[in-house]
Amino acid sequence: MIWRIVTFVIVVVVMLSGCGRKQEKRLPPPPIKVGVATVDQGDLEQTLDVSGNLQFMANTMVSSEVAARIKSLEVRDGQRVKQGQELLTFDDSIIRAAVDQARGNLQKDEATFAFSKAEWEKNVPLLQTGAISQSSYDQKFSSYQNALGQVEAGKGSLAKVTEDLKNTVVKAPISGLLSCRHVEVGDWVSVGGKLFQISDYTTVYLQAFMTDKDIGKLNIDQVVRQGDGIDALITADPFPKDTFAGKLRYIQPVMDQNRLFEVRIYIENPDMKLLQGMFARGRIVAKRIPNVIRVPVSALLERVRSDETNAVVIVGKDAKAELQQIRVGSIDALHAAVLDGLKPGDRVVVSGKEVVNSGQPLHAIEASRLSAGRAGSSEMMKP
Repeated sequence: MIWRIVTFVIVVVVMLSGCGRKQEKRLPPPPIKVGVATVDQGDLEQTLDVSGNLQFMANTMVSSEVAARIKSLEVRDGQRVKQGQELLTFDDSIIRAAVDQARGNLQKDEATFAFSKAEWEKNVPLLQTGAISQSSYDQKFSSYQNALGQVEAGKGSLAKVTEDLKNTVVKAPISGLLSCRHVEVGDWVSVGGKLFQISDYTTVYLQAFMTDKDIGKLNIDQVVRQGDGIDALITADPFPKDTFAGKLRYIQPVMDQNRLFEVRIYIENPDMKLLQGMFARGRIVAKRIPNVIRVPVSALLERVRSDETNAVVIVGKDAKAELQQIRVGSIDALHAAVLDGLKPGDRVVVSGKEVVNSGQPLHAIEASRLSAGRAGSSEMMKP
């Protein structure tokens, strides 16, 4: 009987201990969703950021070359015009009268000149034979020279008023946009008075300013001597989702009073999307390092420093997180060059790396797809 009791107790103890061991067994942690990017091989672009206002390539002021009253306007504000197109017409009645008067004066002067020339020529042989005195000859010659001068002056006056008559029709000196009109029909305009401003909008430039330290990072020879310009990307505040390709083609050779150098980044603008005065930002490619193994800066776990050691989380064997020590070289806004520790094709965690432990199973999703999914969810949540 005692043996039966002892056996029963032993069986119960064994069963209870077995249950305890089953309860202590833990399930593996579930995979954590992270965004990953693939280490690749490509270029690094070290950039400089600038900002400023956009300017049209040219703002040509059309001024009056005559003093007259405006008879008609052929264009309206904001109109696109072509070189040689008529812009306005002046009342030419006063100038036509001046042309007629100058032509009549010239005819009288030419008649006087013809008479004086004939008188002088008649006196040349008389002087040689002693039939007239030197003073009489000099008087005839002086009259001839004065008449010749009057004819030349008359021709100049006629040419001037004839040119004024042509200038009573004002034509566009360049093609562009009629960005400002200063006159109305019936206005009296003096010589040099402002008529229109025509802007060449097909090319705009970002006017910005840089310190001498940043200027020293640019290949100035590429701008000044070679004329190739330096690549840049432009974003304008009215179009935050658009980027425009540009070229830095001008560096001011003299520092201004604020100890800054003006630079200009030129952008093609055939559809006039970019307008003068818009605030814009430019990213200038100061240096391009070709064909390096690169990792996204967003994957680095430590403070980003060039030519130092760092660490990343990689998707290792069995899709588990592994901490990987690396050494980085040059850095740009998006990537760091990898000198040691990674190879093309390795996948690194760029989103969620802060909460991942070494050995943890990962549900790796390409970072671009993860961002698109979040953006889509945000759009769906909008009313």
